[in-house]
Amino acid sequence: MKKNIKNSIFAGECMIEVSGNTDNLDKKQIKMNLNFGGDTFNAAVYFSRLTNKLFNTFYFTGLGKDHLSEMMIKRFKYENLKIDLIQRIKGKYPGLYSIQTDKKGNRSFSYWRNESAAKEMIKNCNLDNLEKFIGNTELFYYTGISLGILKPKDQNKLIELSKKSKLTAFDFNYRNSFHGNKIKSQSLFKKSNFFSKINFISFDDIIEIFGKSDPFQFINTFKRKDNIIILKHFEKIFYSEFNKIGSINIPIIKAIDTTAAGDSFNGSFLAYHLKNKYLSIEEKILSSHIITKNVLKYRGAIIPKTKMKI
Repeated sequence: MKKNIKNSIFAGECMIEVSGNTDNLDKKQIKMNLNFGGDTFNAAVYFSRLTNKLFNTFYFTGLGKDHLSEMMIKRFKYENLKIDLIQRIKGKYPGLYSIQTDKKGNRSFSYWRNESAAKEMIKNCNLDNLEKFIGNTELFYYTGISLGILKPKDQNKLIELSKKSKLTAFDFNYRNSFHGNKIKSQSLFKKSNFFSKINFISFDDIIEIFGKSDPFQFINTFKRKDNIIILKHFEKIFYSEFNKIGSINIPIIKAIDTTAAGDSFNGSFLAYHLKNKYLSIEEKILSSHIITKNVLKYRGAIIPKTKMKI
């Protein structure tokens, strides 16, 4: 008997990624690497790879009608991401960012996204049809970055859309230089938390957004009887599962590139959460960490399919 394939949606922005060693750029022309990346795209890829026979993974974003937008769509198809929800916007283009990685694997970014088509992904879509479609999906995943690229009225529309799914997951993913007004971001993220059943956040984010340095204080503020919180804190992950609080030590990772550390973890956790309901939350965390540990051994956000250790 053929299994009933379920649907999931990852909403946000996929960008053009420029990376490479620029040490000699002040003296001569150098070769750089061109790729695609973005927090929700990265998470969608790892989710899709782990659930491909069980889920259709739709990527919801806005793209232009230029060559690089076409190439991006081809990459989505290569990664088995469904493109039905992609909004094609004339006169707009994918955003672009450059990435610098130091010897320890830590990275810094520069962004160019003023003309990004993803900023109009909500404005350009048929909301009635999208609401009906989301109502039949098992998962809707978005992040603070997904919200940050949108105008305020579209931010609220995205949150409302996310509520239609059977399971909504949200990563706080805050960037001080990007989000701007911290008070408004706090209010927006609290609203997203309230309507999400799974919340991901890093220790850096709770300090940046809420000024808190105690993981348990943060979790106690945001936990509910019906939600899961995953808080990443160096070599430990704190969690709350339906009001039960705990923590688990995770093995130290020697990283070549930390670009997709959080994204690969989130996509993997959601896959294990939906694939196997009998796994404990700690088993889901450790299984996701194994994927992340492997991802961080390679440069770039998306490692080759052949290098996935599942």
